[in-house]
Amino acid sequence: MKKLIIAMMLALPMMCTAQEVLTPEQQLEQAQKQLKEAQEALAKAQEAKAKAEEQQAEVEKQKQQIEEQAARVKAEAERIKAEADKIKAETPATTKSGWTAPTQTPRKKTDVTRKENAKVYIAKDGRELKEDPIYLEGAVPVNGEGKVEFSLDLDVSGKSAAQLYDLAYAYLDTLTQDSHQVDETSRIVLVNKDEGVIVCVLKEWMVFRDNFFNLDRSEFEYQLVATAKDNHLNVTLGRIRYNYEPGRKTGFDLPAEEIITDKYGLNRKKTDLARIYGKFRKGTIDRKNQIFNDITAVVQ
Repeated sequence: MKKLIIAMMLALPMMCTAQEVLTPEQQLEQAQKQLKEAQEALAKAQEAKAKAEEQQAEVEKQKQQIEEQAARVKAEAERIKAEADKIKAETPATTKSGWTAPTQTPRKKTDVTRKENAKVYIAKDGRELKEDPIYLEGAVPVNGEGKVEFSLDLDVSGKSAAQLYDLAYAYLDTLTQDSHQVDETSRIVLVNKDEGVIVCVLKEWMVFRDNFFNLDRSEFEYQLVATAKDNHLNVTLGRIRYNYEPGRKTGFDLPAEEIITDKYGLNRKKTDLARIYGKFRKGTIDRKNQIFNDITAVVQ
């Protein structure tokens, strides 16, 4: 009997170990259970995260609404203060005797004042001109071939033909690269240093109006020819052409002879610029004056 009890006691651990070993089916079931628990935990975590993000978004929204409300309140307070200040300023001052000193209303400037300040041009024959005479009759010369051509003759004592040629070349080369140019069409195309001749073609923007609401401009093509001699420089500006609003009904591509001559660029009485072409005449004369003045300053 004693031996039997001892044998049973020795076998007990082995029986416990056998009970702890799981079958493959039990292992699969346990793994599936653990996976399900992990998935449920992940779902809860994601739900908690989404709820936290939603709460944060709601906080931000409320914060923005509060800031907007504060801005509106501040603006309203400033408006009320401004109105109060205005009323205070406009309220007449009351004297001790009950008399009031009315606030004087500022006098408005009349058209008469503007007319008095406006510059009036009078022609030699007594006609009142509506525009500066530099833009009126005779301001656009025409050569023997009937072509518009401006000319500048400069006597420059003490400078050789070579010196004047170099100065003119440097200026014209710079001119072809300034901000007025449309593209790389503008360039010096021909030179003859022995004869002192430089030929330059330019394609610029002539801007009439440039603001937020309107850009009114035209392509302005012309040719400059500089001829250098000892102590003398001649510059001509001709072969002028305008390409205005291409592709539109109001557009045109015409030479200067049909745009800025006295016949087209002035009114019938020659007292004002023409309604349509006048701005081209004025813009051309202004640009010519600018170039000729710059060249004069460079070579002298």
